[in-house]
Amino acid sequence: MKLFFILGNQLFPLKNLDRFKKDHLFFMSEDYQLCTYERHHKLKILLFLSSMRSYADKLKENKFKLNYSKIDSTDFKKDYTKKLEKLLKMNKIKEVTSFEVEDKFFETKIYNFLKKQNIQWNIIRSPMFLDSREDFKKYLSKTKKTLYGKVL
Repeated sequence: MKLFFILGNQLFPLKNLDRFKKDHLFFMSEDYQLCTYERHHKLKILLFLSSMRSYADKLKENKFKLNYSKIDSTDFKKDYTKKLEKLLKMNKIKEVTSFEVEDKFFETKIYNFLKKQNIQWNIIRSPMFLDSREDFKKYLSKTKKTLYGKVL
């Protein structure tokens, strides 16, 4: 079995996940650090968690195998990678899939964790953007300014 983790900003239409349904366990977690690493209004966090729960319900209704960790879990304040590690060991998983992680700090953290665990990470292009990361890099290589006129 393989694992597919879904973050709170990756609640894409289920058609983006259908091809992974048969051989992946899906993982979502309400995570203390992801809720607090930046200061957010409490109602924004509530909306985020509520959206995640609704999405999890939709996954379950559509027969996706899902492991969902809620705020009232004893693991809530544990590091996201610790929760991931527990699930990987429990299910003897050696391959993980996810959409591109837009938070660079978190992406690096996950990358380093999976590399240390000797777990293969399959990264799927995010449907969040019209252009791919590669297209954006090409664009930046041809100009010194972004669309907003700021030099990088």
